[in-house]
Amino acid sequence: MNTPRVKIGFKTYKDAELFQKTEHILQSMTGNANFATPSPTLIAVKAANDNYSLALGKAVDGTKQDTSSKNQARADLEDLLQNLGMYVQITSNGDETIMLSSGFDLTKTPAPVGILPKPDAFTVEMNVSKGCIDLSLNAIAGAKSYQYEYTEAPSTATSIWRVVSSTATFVTITGLTSAKEYSFRVTGVGSDPTRVYSDEIDKMAP
Repeated sequence: MNTPRVKIGFKTYKDAELFQKTEHILQSMTGNANFATPSPTLIAVKAANDNYSLALGKAVDGTKQDTSSKNQARADLEDLLQNLGMYVQITSNGDETIMLSSGFDLTKTPAPVGILPKPDAFTVEMNVSKGCIDLSLNAIAGAKSYQYEYTEAPSTATSIWRVVSSTATFVTITGLTSAKEYSFRVTGVGSDPTRVYSDEIDKMAP
C-alpha cells in the first residue's frame, strides 16, 4: 500500500490562487491539535503571505520592479509552504486524515492499470501506395504502446506473426505482397504482461 504524500509543489497555482490556498492552510492549521509546533511557524507563513498579497496589489499595472518584487515574494512564500508541507508529512506519520486536516492537498497515487481491455474500433484499410495497409484503433487508457501484428491469411495456430510496435494509434504496414491476403490484429502494451488482442481482420494488399 502506498503511503499518502503531502503535495508541496505550488507552481500550478495562479498568483491569486496561491494567496487563497495559503490562507486556507493557515486557517486549517491554526489551533489544530495535530500540529502543535509547526515549522516554520504559522506566524512566519502569515507574514510572508501578507507581504505577497501587498506585492500582488502593487504589481497590477505596476512597474517591472513591482513585478520582480512580486515574483520574489511568491518564491519566498513557496519556500515556507514547502517546508511546512514536509513538517505536516513527518508529523502526520502517514495518516491521511491528519494530513488533510492541515489544508494541504495530497499527491495522487497512481492506481495499477492491470490487464488492458480488448482494442476498440480496430480498422484495416488499403493504402494508396502499393503493398501498404493502414491500421488504426481507438486509444487504450493505460497503454504505453501498441503491438500491431500480421501474417498471411488465413491465420492458423502455427502462423508466424510479424510485429510492428508503435506508440501511435495509426500505422502503415509496408512491404506487403500485392494481391496477397493478410490477417491483421493489434493489442495494447501496458504494465501487465497479459495481451488481449483485437478480432483478426483479413485484407488483400493493394
